[in-house]
Amino acid sequence: GLMTMARLAQIEGSAEGVKKHQATVLVSLKDADISVRRRALDLLFVMCDTDNAERIVDELVAHLALADAAIREEMVLKIAILAEKYATDLRWYVDTILKLISISGDHVSDPIWHRVVQIVTNHPQGDLQGYASATLLVAVSPRRCHETAVRV
Repeated sequence: GLMTMARLAQIEGSAEGVKKHQATVLVSLKDADISVRRRALDLLFVMCDTDNAERIVDELVAHLALADAAIREEMVLKIAILAEKYATDLRWYVDTILKLISISGDHVSDPIWHRVVQIVTNHPQGDLQGYASATLLVAVSPRRCHETAVRV
């Protein structure tokens, strides 16, 4: 079922039908079988768009803390890609990447945290740099924070 829906989601015009099953796919992330969890992750990645991105990303981040090591690195990468691709608010993007670092810092590769630094430093408008700095200060304030948070 999940593989068929993933193929359907890639066909232009059929994504809406697949999106109706988003809740079921999210439940599949908790399946005992790792292959089912991987297919669910792949399908969520494919079915994500501007309308459902924040919900899917937030659900994936929430599930990341419970995910086993076999799927964490892939989840972190896909969450980072989706957050950047569909971010309508860069504060949400910064918050999402910092959550990834705090939940699963060992799986956040250098290109992921480099990208958030690049986006924040090159953002010309608003107070994104101030927001990111203040948020990061809170993230590194506890006695124990991940090394990646300190690098950012």
